[in-house]
Amino acid sequence: MDWMAQADAFFAGRPESWRLFEALRLRLTERRPGGGVRVMKTCIAFDDPKPYCYVSIPRRSMLQGKSPDSIQITFSRRTAQGHPRFAAVVPVSRGRYTVHLLLERKEEIDDELLGFLCGDEQR
Repeated sequence: MDWMAQADAFFAGRPESWRLFEALRLRLTERRPGGGVRVMKTCIAFDDPKPYCYVSIPRRSMLQGKSPDSIQITFSRRTAQGHPRFAAVVPVSRGRYTVHLLLERKEEIDDELLGFLCGDEQR
C-alpha cells in the first residue's frame, strides 16, 4: 500500500483533519521537494532524509477549547524559547527540545510555521 492510501486510513473518519494534513503536506513539499512521507501507527513523519516533522491526532487533553479536527505537529528545536503558537516545549536533552503545536485551520500554514518546520535552526 502506498503512503497516500496509508494516510487516508490514518485519518479515517476525520475528513477535516485529512484536509489540514494534505494542505500542510503540499506546502512542505514546496519547501523540501526531495522529502518523503512515512505513515506509522501513531503518526506521519516527513523525512528529508531524516525525520524533521511529525503529524498526529492530538489527545483530548491537548485540545482544550480547540477544534476536534485539529492535527498535532511535533518537531525539534535547539532552544527552549516559547512561542504563542506552541502548545508545549519539552526538553529532550541538553540543547534539544521537542515542540508540539496544534493546527486548526489551513490559514495557519503560513511562512512562520514553515520556518519552524523547515528552518535551519532546528537541524
